[in-house]
Amino acid sequence: MPQHRGRNRCELKRSHASQLACTLLIVTAATLCSSTLHAHAGKAAAALSPAAAVPDLDAAAASAGTEAGTRQTRQDSIGFGTAVCQQEITGADYEYMLPAKVTCMDSNDNRQPFSIQLGQRIGARNGILGELDGVRMDLRVGDALRLNGIAGYPVLTAEDVFNPERQLFGISATSTELADAWELNGYLFEQQSNGLVTDRSMGGAMRYLRSGKSLLVYLDYDPATGAPGALLASGAMQLPFRTTLSATLDRQRRPIPALQRKYISQSMRAMDGWDWILPDDRLALHTAGGDATVDVLALDLSYALTKRIKLRGDMVRLDVTGLEDSATRRDISEYYYHLKITGQDLLLPGDRSKLDLRHAVTDTGRSYTATFDIRYAVMRCWNVISQLRADYQVPLADASAWWEASPTVKMEYRPGKQYGFHIEAGGNVAKAEHFAAAAVRTSYFVNVGYQVDF
Repeated sequence: MPQHRGRNRCELKRSHASQLACTLLIVTAATLCSSTLHAHAGKAAAALSPAAAVPDLDAAAASAGTEAGTRQTRQDSIGFGTAVCQQEITGADYEYMLPAKVTCMDSNDNRQPFSIQLGQRIGARNGILGELDGVRMDLRVGDALRLNGIAGYPVLTAEDVFNPERQLFGISATSTELADAWELNGYLFEQQSNGLVTDRSMGGAMRYLRSGKSLLVYLDYDPATGAPGALLASGAMQLPFRTTLSATLDRQRRPIPALQRKYISQSMRAMDGWDWILPDDRLALHTAGGDATVDVLALDLSYALTKRIKLRGDMVRLDVTGLEDSATRRDISEYYYHLKITGQDLLLPGDRSKLDLRHAVTDTGRSYTATFDIRYAVMRCWNVISQLRADYQVPLADASAWWEASPTVKMEYRPGKQYGFHIEAGGNVAKAEHFAAAAVRTSYFVNVGYQVDF
């Protein structure tokens, strides 16, 4: 089946009406930018130089800025797509080529007190308001505070497509780094679907990010209930012998909003071995009714055995109180155990291997999952990915058991960075045992497709 990735790229599925509206907005913003640029002609070289690139540019985009004589070219991914700005300076005159997205001022340039961004995938990926398709305004109040306002359509995942039925409005306040390490954030946002309010939230976060130790405290307040929706504290520390230890305490009465969930995950990625390990599906299931409270304790230990082999293990405990089931309220506890071993250059030169073992004990039963996959490159354009997954589940309600095995092999051919082809084949064997009876099911599949980035 064809696949089209939407990260920093135009989506094919956008309607003609949305395209026309977006074009009009871009032209309007371009007019404003043009007047601003002519008013600051003396500062053009500094404003559009490669040094003004934002911190979250890809390595390829960051290295694309070049300077030859008086001509400068920059690739910028603050907003939607990839913007290419060119200028030729002759005295006080210069030419400005309109990019794919419009940014009147660089919002990450501390010299500009006010900026407006218009387009798709705008906003910092690690910001507390996340990315969106729409408009974003930034106002700097001195050197210690930045105010943001957004309006548009939220981008919840990297593969998220444009959805005009889902709207987002929000404001936030962010401090600059205090004492070279602390950062404070506060936010207020409202999400709508077809004009109806689906979520309204306010809260904030405090981050302490330093080399070797980090801390994150997050609070989400639910105005509908007048009580905290989530309170999370997580920290990580690097220990001797290439070891990282992290711990997370969390209390939820409702799921953490997706935009803030992305902010927490991005903050944890600042340190190797510090990641989001909480079971999102179980948290969403237990907090869906709004009456239960879930307390979470998570511990994670990461250890580098060698330069090529890493070992990681974590444990999560969920205590659910006030869970409604068949007109009764009860309390339950669940446990999740995870062990992962990753390696490079183990079986073949340039390969990446992973062994993933999971065990869960819930109120419905016990489950065991083992996954092994290996991927390696053949010459320059070919990639081979093979995976074997096995599951075994034992429900508590009866004496039945169920197991499943799924092997798959996928070959990718990518002659260029923006397009490629793949073929994937695999199968599935499942067996259900119930008392003296047993049932076996088998299936196979072959998938051929292509992928285009644009």
